[in-house]
Amino acid sequence: MHPIRVVQCGTGTAGREALRAIIGNAALELAGLLVARPESVGRDAGDLAGGGAIGIKATASIDEIVALDADIVCYMLVVPNLDDICRLLASGKNLVTTAGLVYPTWRAPDARRRLEAACTAGGSSFYVTGINPGWVDEVLPLAMSMLCRDIERIDIREYADCAKYPAPALIFDVMGFGKTPEEIAGGAVPDMSVMSDFFAQAVAALAHGLGLELDDISQTREFALAPADFTIDAGLVRAGTVAGQRWCWTGSVGGVPKIVQETFWVVKFGLGPGWPEADPTRNDTQWQVTIEGSPSLRCIFEPRTSFKDGGPAAAFNPSGLATAMAAVNSLEAVCEAPPGLLTSIDLKLPRWRGA
Repeated sequence: MHPIRVVQCGTGTAGREALRAIIGNAALELAGLLVARPESVGRDAGDLAGGGAIGIKATASIDEIVALDADIVCYMLVVPNLDDICRLLASGKNLVTTAGLVYPTWRAPDARRRLEAACTAGGSSFYVTGINPGWVDEVLPLAMSMLCRDIERIDIREYADCAKYPAPALIFDVMGFGKTPEEIAGGAVPDMSVMSDFFAQAVAALAHGLGLELDDISQTREFALAPADFTIDAGLVRAGTVAGQRWCWTGSVGGVPKIVQETFWVVKFGLGPGWPEADPTRNDTQWQVTIEGSPSLRCIFEPRTSFKDGGPAAAFNPSGLATAMAAVNSLEAVCEAPPGLLTSIDLKLPRWRGA
């Protein structure tokens, strides 16, 4: 059986980890690499992954990527380009992405129609995953729900210290940190809508997996402002601009909340009452998944470099690596799945992987 030929799109924090994993997996073969940064064009993929040359040169041309002979695309650009994704699907390539469009069945009829048409044309499959949205707010609650006789409500709460995420495009241009609330209200961060739609659709995807018909998904958000200038890994955050965000997406039935996804994203601790304080017992990112039912269940999930005393120094971003592996570890299952739009309940679980 020949290796699965994979095209990697994106070499950001998670994209670079995916590239390393693809190159290092004997069951996978890198067929091409699409990059967004001009300075990366023409560089060897192995070099960009932090290893030796492998003879695959990075390109910024989607035309070149569409023309490649490949089984699947691992699409990890910051913001999804629906036109490009549909071209790739229609060319016969399956596609796994961490960039959005997690469940276009929920109030994105044009995107759903175009994706379904592209999958039909290419005989291909489309799947969205990641650490969250993806695993924490879909796969984990579904697994936990197997222990419940009945379910009243599910809450997914995320705490993320974004100060340690070295991705300026994501932190400032997509998530809106370092902007004033007035700038955000005026449309200065157009890609923030991508993030908002992503989580709303994630709530809908979990409901779909549970067989729950939601009437509505509502959204609220509030900001906390930087008290003074300070610098994070992604760059400068000025006083009076957004340093904390609390978003809440609530999926309801008959006006009663059933699935609630809440995020606390900060680039500085101690922003005021109700905002996270520095906690040495909590990792940079933590999730709490709570099911109120019979029985009620709670799982606290943290990705870390190591849980061993005196474990290895952080040579990677744990959340970034987990995001990458959610995509890479699903490549085989997506290639084997029937054509069309897939969710987590359509895929088999991956097998053991040695270090």
